[in-house]
Order: sequence, then structure tokens, then C-alpha cells
Amino acid sequence: MKRLLTTFCCCVLLMLSACEKELQVRFDNLHFFQNEEQLQAMKIDQDQLAQYTRNLQARVGKIMKKAQAAPGNGYIVVAIRSDEEVAVWLDMEPVLHEYYEYEIIESIKKMRPLAVDHGILVFAIKMAVDTAVHTSKVIPEPKAWIEAKKKVGDPDDVEQVVLSVWPEE
Repeated sequence: MKRLLTTFCCCVLLMLSACEKELQVRFDNLHFFQNEEQLQAMKIDQDQLAQYTRNLQARVGKIMKKAQAAPGNGYIVVAIRSDEEVAVWLDMEPVLHEYYEYEIIESIKKMRPLAVDHGILVFAIKMAVDTAVHTSKVIPEPKAWIEAKKKVGDPDDVEQVVLSVWPEE
């Protein structure tokens, strides 16, 4: 009987150790790189934006559900051009594994973008992976943007910076 109980306990422990823990992904504030006047000039529909960001969160949550990643936080940065092209950068600490970063970026790029009348809408959403603590960084700055800001004429012109690092397909 003792042997049977020991075997049973070992089996239960093995099963429990084989269970994958789901990562908790939390989202927080949106950060806009343009002011309210500029957003109005682009004719950004607030309802479309809200729906877009909810869909984005759902997609990222689904990707990260079974991911293996260290706890961290940062931003997902999204740029949407008026021709409906989308670019995405992550500004996470620690950096996500390249597989998950690629999956997140490609998933967001496949989403139907919201309408932008002209120019480029650029916003970021805070994301925390397996931690309740969101980043204390006030302004997101993906690594690709740091070098780009040094090379463009006006480093405060977000459209110039984004266009200089826009990924080529």
C-alpha cells in the first residue's frame, strides 16, 4: 500500500511539473506621439481606435499565453500610415525572445488598421508580462528609434523618425 501511494504521489508530481504555466499579460495606458489637434486633423475615429486596441490586446494575449518569458514590461509601438500600412516595434525590458517578438509584430501587422486620413498615426500601449508592475518609462523609445533620432533632421518629429526606420517588406 505504501509503495502504491508513493508511486501515485510521484505520478501526480510529474503531471504537475509538466503543466505549463500561462503567462499573465497586462495592458495599461495608451501613449500618443501626436497631440489632440494632430489626431483630429488625421480624422482618427475614437471608436475605431478603441476597437483596434482591444483587438491588439487580445491577439498579443493569445500569443503570450503559452510563451516562456521572464517577467518584464515596456511598450508595443504601432504606426499606421494613411495608405493602411502598419509598422510595429517593441520596447520591452528585458527584451522578449525574437520568436515572440516576431509573432506579435506579424499578428498586429495582419490586423485591419483603423482609418488615418493623412500622415502617420503613432501610438504605444504599455504591456507587462508576468508582472503587475508596468514600465515607469514615460515615453517609449524602441532601439531602432534611438539611432534614427540621431540621423533625422528633427528628432522630435515622430513621422520623420518612423519613416526613417519603417521596415521594408
